[in-house]
Amino acid sequence: MTDLMGSPVRELLAQVLARYGSIDVFIARLHALLDTPTVERPVAVAPAAGGRHRLAEPAGTVPMTTAAPPRPSG
Repeated sequence: MTDLMGSPVRELLAQVLARYGSIDVFIARLHALLDTPTVERPVAVAPAAGGRHRLAEPAGTVPMTTAAPPRPSG
């Protein structure tokens, strides 16, 4: 049973008791945190394509296509 009561467990227990005074107060605090309502954030809306910040291809270049890449020769 001494394996379960190793140094990390004792340190955790000491910190909980120092901060909350008892295990019951600590458990009550955990329950209170779990019972609080979740804050819902608004959904981020993506800007429409083609806006003023869209990256443009440099002048004089051939636009990229969705065609298949060239086959290697050989």
